[in-house]
Amino acid sequence: MSRSTINFVLDLVSFLGLLGLAITGFVMRYVLPPGTGGTGRSLHGGTGRGVQAQELWSMTRHEWGSIHFYLAAVFVVLMVIHIILHWSWIKHYVKSLFLNRRSTHKTKG
Repeated sequence: MSRSTINFVLDLVSFLGLLGLAITGFVMRYVLPPGTGGTGRSLHGGTGRGVQAQELWSMTRHEWGSIHFYLAAVFVVLMVIHIILHWSWIKHYVKSLFLNRRSTHKTKG
């Protein structure tokens, strides 16, 4: 498998993981109520409209939180791999920033 194919697959899986994090975060924040009262924040703000959503798709807020956590862990691993694969580019870019900064100071002085 070529390096560009690996990068594409990694970036695609990372994007899907980030999308999953956003969806699960939205569900935990706005759809399922925080706390034990069952009427916490909802899409309507404040304490909700008396509707006590305890589950979404047969999963509680705690189960959604577990999915959110594991997606976050996978996303961090994918980002570490992404940085490792692009480490040479990162080194050269940072080096060029410092070299450009030095040459700019020399020409001004």
